[in-house]
Amino acid sequence: MPIVRVESSVPLPAEKRADVLHAIGACVVRHLDVHPRQVRARLEHIDPASALVGEEVADPASPWLVAWVAILEGRPESKRVGFIDDLAGVLASGYGVPESVVRVLVQEYPKVHWSIGRQTAAALGR
Repeated sequence: MPIVRVESSVPLPAEKRADVLHAIGACVVRHLDVHPRQVRARLEHIDPASALVGEEVADPASPWLVAWVAILEGRPESKRVGFIDDLAGVLASGYGVPESVVRVLVQEYPKVHWSIGRQTAAALGR
């Protein structure tokens, strides 16, 4: 079950949330070979003034957007690279920001570090 958490200094209008979540889900399914029901995504707006260390006033002309993605180990590098590239484009388009402000961080977890119910993903053969 891939989990995507997006933190952004750019507020996303309520009417765009469903479209952005759908686009994220489609990107995950397209690249990581999972069923749409397995995808979890959360969009969080963070006030830059309360999050940037050492800065007194955030520059609205310098937005930031970070996607934290947790996945199970085992996908080839080419799939991860394609996913990262596509997700960066999806987020830039959805939020209306340049791709240069988008960061995508993927953390792969060993199957013995991810449980499904009371069993590890490794024990379930995932």
